[in-house]
Amino acid sequence: MFKRLLAVFGLMVFAISAQAELQIEITGGINEGRKIAVYPFAQDPNVNVDVASVVSADLMRSGKFSPLSRSVLPNNGVVENKVNADAVASTGAEACVYGVVQAIEGGKYNVEFQVVALQGSKKGQVIAHYKGASSIATMRQAAHRVSDRIYEAFTGQRGCFRTRIAYIVTKMGAKFPYQLMTADYDGYNETPVVKSTQPIMTPSWAPDGSRLAYVSFESRRPAIFVQNIKTHKRTKLASFTGLNSSPAWSPDGTKIAMTLSKDGQPDIYYFDLGLGKFQRVTANKAIDTEPTWSADSKALYFTSERGGKAQIYKYDFNTRKTERVTYQGARNLSARQIPGTKSLIVITQVNGFRVARVDPDGSIYMLTTSSLDESPSVAPNGSMVIYSTVYQGRKGLALVSADGRFKANLPSSQGEISAPAWGPLLSK
Repeated sequence: MFKRLLAVFGLMVFAISAQAELQIEITGGINEGRKIAVYPFAQDPNVNVDVASVVSADLMRSGKFSPLSRSVLPNNGVVENKVNADAVASTGAEACVYGVVQAIEGGKYNVEFQVVALQGSKKGQVIAHYKGASSIATMRQAAHRVSDRIYEAFTGQRGCFRTRIAYIVTKMGAKFPYQLMTADYDGYNETPVVKSTQPIMTPSWAPDGSRLAYVSFESRRPAIFVQNIKTHKRTKLASFTGLNSSPAWSPDGTKIAMTLSKDGQPDIYYFDLGLGKFQRVTANKAIDTEPTWSADSKALYFTSERGGKAQIYKYDFNTRKTERVTYQGARNLSARQIPGTKSLIVITQVNGFRVARVDPDGSIYMLTTSSLDESPSVAPNGSMVIYSTVYQGRKGLALVSADGRFKANLPSSQGEISAPAWGPLLSK
């Protein structure tokens, strides 16, 4: 069936009709990844999502791949389900991706793809394959699943292209100027979670992707809420006198860290969801804020001015000791651990405020060249960072790969966007 469909449909090209609120504008790094040839899928005419285009875009944004332009793909590269490895390899690609989208019963479509090696001892062999059913409505998710499988086949890490992000949209003059939104990581399928006349800040995902913690000023003072995305049930978690800010869900799902000033100076606390109790972590005369968990939930990183200027510190729950982590740069803020590594993503003050990676030896590697970056959030597989920045005079989101290769801006067509939070990996 796979052979016949390719023969019948040939190499059809389809336009993407769906629109994203966030339009990705690539600014660098598209020629630095591994070259891969992604041929247009043979698609049923009723399918209005160009699966191959979605896959190419996903792979490119990871910073690890450089999909070839369709204009340079040999016409004889894929014929009747056979890859002409020599022809496609002449482009410099190390692998070829091709597939079909076939209508099946029940209004569903079968999405099937193969990846064939073009170089080395496995030349001509299928190194990745998948097929599964999808509806028209979920076709972009099916395309992201293809990307996930390709990414994992080459890197050994799970892809994160089916994940979602949360962020705050501000549209002054609107009935509800402040909105907490979720969307696919590439800006499609945007969905409002909370609409308010007062500011909303710092969303944080539960590790199962079902809930968001965030700060709301709806009562004219900050309070931390937890909201179920599907049921819309909401719980007020913290509304003490003073500061209630920066909620951060632990990776094991048992606690939510936050900054509270209920006992004086702003310090780090966490709420134990099982016990229903608050626990104080720091007690320092300086300001401690922006808590974030280590990947194993056994430590908290936070920003503190206890050394004079803001730097990153780490509290270890086993030793109950706090140590300073960053030393380079005038200030370092908003730490986030890169999953699978001991490195951190931070905002560092060097010619403005920029996204940087702090490696275990303390060295800092600049990932961006902008000067007003804030609120970084790392993809759950550690491959990319989404953050807020000012682009063309408006606050919006941007992407950078964790190695700095790929860069892109995600300007909004309306309003300003801030405080991005990357959601968890979905089940396979």
